Amino acid sequence: MLKNSFTKRWKLNKAFSPSSLVLFLTWWLFAMYYASRFNYSPMIPLIKGDIGLSNTHAGWVMACFFISYTLFQIPSGYIGDRYGPRKALTWGAVISIIGNIIFSQGSSLQVLAAGQLVNGLGQAMGWNSAVKMIVNWFPRSRRATAIGLFITCVTMGSSFGIRAAGFLGNHMGWRSAFILLPVLLGLTVLVFWVNVRDTPGEKGLPDFEDEAHIERRIENDPRSKLILILSNRTLWMVGLVYFCFVYVQFGCLVWIPTFVMETWSMTIDRASLVSSLILLPGVLAAPLGGYLSDHYFKGRRKPLIIFGLGVLSGSCFALALGVGIHVGVIILSLVGLMIIMPDIMLASFPPDILSRKLTATGMGFLATFTSTSGIVSTAISGKLADVYGSFNVTFICFGIVALVGAFLACFISEKSGKSCN
Repeated sequence: MLKNSFTKRWKLNKAFSPSSLVLFLTWWLFAMYYASRFNYSPMIPLIKGDIGLSNTHAGWVMACFFISYTLFQIPSGYIGDRYGPRKALTWGAVISIIGNIIFSQGSSLQVLAAGQLVNGLGQAMGWNSAVKMIVNWFPRSRRATAIGLFITCVTMGSSFGIRAAGFLGNHMGWRSAFILLPVLLGLTVLVFWVNVRDTPGEKGLPDFEDEAHIERRIENDPRSKLILILSNRTLWMVGLVYFCFVYVQFGCLVWIPTFVMETWSMTIDRASLVSSLILLPGVLAAPLGGYLSDHYFKGRRKPLIIFGLGVLSGSCFALALGVGIHVGVIILSLVGLMIIMPDIMLASFPPDILSRKLTATGMGFLATFTSTSGIVSTAISGKLADVYGSFNVTFICFGIVALVGAFLACFISEKSGKSCN
């Protein structure tokens, strides 16, 4: 009786349509994932002052996050496909909370690194299964639009995490950001678990049959599912482009608060506010990009990938010129726009190619590229800032990598996006 009363209290089914409820709660949960990931970036100056770290050390602490995040990508994708995205997202949130709590107690480089290793393990469970959840609940014809709406959570979660962590760190000390934000993640995953199911069929609704031909081809293929994914040339090319894109995306998300504070002599609180605001244009880029891809470009992803990476490259080169605060904020807002839009297009390839059946494993394959990129980006960016005494060379590097990504995107074959070959 008590259990039924508790469950009813958290149910939101009457307020939303089934697919909208899944989209909203998966969005909310993954936003809190990101808030518990990028609570670190605005805290770097405070942690450096408290524990005596250099930018290089701070970069390696975040690199530890991406090491475990990378190693667990394909296994987490398999878990999402095998046991369902609902369980995978819930387990990942619990592990991420534990990692944040360990980090909050750190007083040495080793403990901080251990906390980020655990956090990375939990966070690795999120992206692959979150995309699979959205794909399960929306038809192929509306896929990029739904993913575009969902990916706004990356912007909102990052923006909220950076702002909230900066405020908490400024008023309550840096450790509070790694306790209170994970508490919000815990409350969110509780609501998610009660209300969300893996497929429409589990809610008594008809499942989609719009990819039956691809699913039959996958089932009849004599190769193992993993070999089928590893032998797909389009996925490898998408992975290389994703590596370049995420090098810039994660590099900006980790280092922009410190860049803003040091370049324009701001307090932690003010720098976190500015950094959070410049990410907000990404909220518009995500659904707009998804809609344009589904409707204007007839399901093609490549043109928007090339455009987004090209603009991102030019913006990073402009920041390296040492512009003033007013021009700098405008350029950073453009960066905030373009570190989101290509993400939607790249994330649409695994379900396009592999159907809903192998979406999480396919995303795990791509996320291995992205998380490896995160290791390289955060470590090298911090080292460059130490060696050259500013972030100018760091942003030149971002611009070059984005340009390489735009060039590689020209070689993505979208013809194979209709099959598993």
